[in-house]
Parts: sequence; structure tokens; C-alpha cells
Amino acid sequence: MKNTPVIPSSAWIFLIWLILMTLLPFSLILGMSFLQRTDLGNIVFAFSLKNYQQLLDWIYFKVLLKTLWLAFGATLSCLMIGFPVAYFLARVQGPLKSIGLILLFIPFWTNFILRIYGIVSLFGSNGLFNQILATLGAPEVSILYTRLGVYIGLVYNYLPFLVVPIYSSLEKLDPFLREAASDLGATRFQTFRKVILPNIKEGVFIGSLFVFIPMLGEYVIPDLLGGAKEAFLGKVMVEQFFILQDWPLGSAIATVLSVLLLGALWLQNRWTSKNQQPQSQELSHAI
Repeated sequence: MKNTPVIPSSAWIFLIWLILMTLLPFSLILGMSFLQRTDLGNIVFAFSLKNYQQLLDWIYFKVLLKTLWLAFGATLSCLMIGFPVAYFLARVQGPLKSIGLILLFIPFWTNFILRIYGIVSLFGSNGLFNQILATLGAPEVSILYTRLGVYIGLVYNYLPFLVVPIYSSLEKLDPFLREAASDLGATRFQTFRKVILPNIKEGVFIGSLFVFIPMLGEYVIPDLLGGAKEAFLGKVMVEQFFILQDWPLGSAIATVLSVLLLGALWLQNRWTSKNQQPQSQELSHAI
């Protein structure tokens, strides 16, 4: 007779915490998304798909497409900037590596709002950037309260979240693999494409998810750097809850964002399991 595994008390505490802080709020949001709001502002407890049908209107669909496109572009930019940084930190040794890691984690020690207002003071009409342009005799450039300002804010604030997973994957990579590829006559590009990238692609994918998913629901950066002219999905959702008091429609937007999140996590889990299966088969054949 097999002994039944004993679940430690810490696991039960985590399970209860997960139910209370994750599953229960999501269930409330999901249930609220199927309710109706009358013209007088009252919420009617009647099942309806009106909120989801309203999200199919072009005005909301356009906001969703703009949010997806901006988040994808900012994630791609973070990857292009962050990958060389992570590669440099993984290869360099000595005090330079410690200094690089400190500079990487300094943004985590600074308040999120302060970092955004730092961008405002840098790219404002009287900011440092335009003062330098005025000194050089160049015309003033309007960056704040535009889509470009939101893009810069997203890349600046979320870049460390992508560098860390890639750096962790590169740190675990066996350095003898690069030496073996070089001894076999592979060029640097071939070594990167056929040796380094296949071994760290999971870290790249996870880091991209860590950046892309929060960008979809970002509210503070579009509100402070985009102004009233730039509407993104997170900002529209918050306005539905706290300004228009349309909780069912705001809950429908939150549910759509949650489904996108769960879908991305499901794809990541499926992709990881698919990559691990051939490795386990090779190990079994070797045994």
C-alpha cells in the first residue's frame, strides 16, 4: 500500500492565499462582466453578453490593436537593447560585472512614479533634452504627451525585467560549448545562432512575457506620458471603473486582459513542455 503524500502546512497557506487573492477576485470580476448597467448608473443582476459585444465596437477594437502593437514594439525594443546588455554582463568578470549589475538593479530601488516624472523632466518643453537642442540652435521636439513618450516610458521602466531572465540563462550556459563550437570551425554568428540561442531561448521567451504582459494593462505610463489624446486599454479600463462608474464594462476589459495573460502563459508552458520532451527522449535512449 502506497503512502499518501503529506502536504506541508506552508503549501496549504500558499493555496489559501492563492484562492483568496487570485481566484476569488478573478471570479468576482468575471461574474461582474456579465451584468448590466442601466442608464441611471444602477447595476442589474441579469446575465448579459452586452459588455463583450460592446468591446467588439471599432472604437474599443482600435484601442486593443493600438495597445497590442505598442506593447509588441516596446517588447521588441527591450529585447534588442537588453540582450546585448545581458550578454555583456554574463561574459564580463571582476569589478566591471558588479558595477553593471548594480546599475541594472538601481531602477528597482527607485519609486515607479519618480522614474516616470524623471522622464517628464527630461523630455518636457523646458526639460534637459530641449534645452540642449536650444543651445545647439535646433527646434524644440515634442515628445511628452505623444505615443513616442509612452513608448520611451515603457522601454525605460520594463527593460530590467527582460534583462534579468536572459542574464540568468546566459549565466547557466556552459562556456565550454562556445569553445567547442569555435574548435569545430564555427564563426561567431554560427555559434550564437546554433549554440547560444537554442540554449537560452526559454529565458528570452519568459523575459519577453514578463515585459509584454504588464504592458498590456499599463495605466500609469500612458496616463502621465501620453496625456488625454492617447487612449490605451489599461487606461480605458481604469476610466470605466473610477470615472464612468461602468463596472460591468470595466470588468469585461479586465477579463479580456486576463484571458490574454492566461493564453500567453499556456503557450509558454506548452512550448516549454514541447522542448523538454525531446531532451527526455534523448536521455532515455542514452540510458
